Amino acid sequence: MRAPRHLLLAAAVGLTPGLARAEDAPKPIPPCEKTPTEGDVAGAKGAFQAGQASFEEGDYNRAISYWDDAYRRDCTAHALLLNLARAYELNNQKRHAIVALETYLARQPSSPQRDQIARRIEGLNEKIAQEANNPTAGPGPGTGPTAQKPDGQPASTPEPDTGGKRPLTPLIVAGAGGVIAIIGGVLYLGAAGDVSDIEDKCGGRSNCPPKLVEEGNDARSRQTTWGVVTVGGVAIAAGGLVWYFLSKPKGGEANTALAPKRRLLPRVDPVVGRGFTGLAVSGTF
Repeated sequence: MRAPRHLLLAAAVGLTPGLARAEDAPKPIPPCEKTPTEGDVAGAKGAFQAGQASFEEGDYNRAISYWDDAYRRDCTAHALLLNLARAYELNNQKRHAIVALETYLARQPSSPQRDQIARRIEGLNEKIAQEANNPTAGPGPGTGPTAQKPDGQPASTPEPDTGGKRPLTPLIVAGAGGVIAIIGGVLYLGAAGDVSDIEDKCGGRSNCPPKLVEEGNDARSRQTTWGVVTVGGVAIAAGGLVWYFLSKPKGGEANTALAPKRRLLPRVDPVVGRGFTGLAVSGTF
């Protein structure tokens, strides 16, 4: 006797949640056996940025796809594995997250985060064991933008493992300019005070003693010198701040893996001598 059609449909619908919760067996991440070309690195950067945008939108499936493509293009950027692990975890693909984390430890054995990542793997294994004992608990893979806390209140979307930061070089330049301006300002005020004292001694007379005339000229020279240094320091500080606020934030750990080596920081020093005043700039930009 055939079962009624509506009973078959009900059974199929009842089985759907269980199928949705099932996680496909993770595949091992391919070995890193080639050196990426400049084109591979450029493509990896583009894929990473696209994955970052999808992650922030809560579309973890798409973020995983982009970051997986980025790591296949540049398999030396091992920090991408941490991003993949986080996206897998939020997408309720814990076994995939474990594979990504274990691969990271295997390829970065001296990572300072080793103990933290090992504890993270242990926690994921415990959750998998709990879900195995209680098959009806835990949602399956999805693209929900928020996770649920135990009390039922929605939690905000976790921040990705990488974060954009502006470079520190402009702030260093601005700080150096501020120091120059402060030193120049203090010495300028001292020289201005000396000029005022000598003028008081002369009493406005045109026939001041030669010694006072020499001291006055020396004080005026120092006043001019440190005035120029003060203005230069203010200009450097302002330029550093403008540079900082106009610079684009750089990616965090994954971007660091794809970024070029850091250059030497510039250094600005005041140069003052008899008959000349200026600023010495050293380093590379």
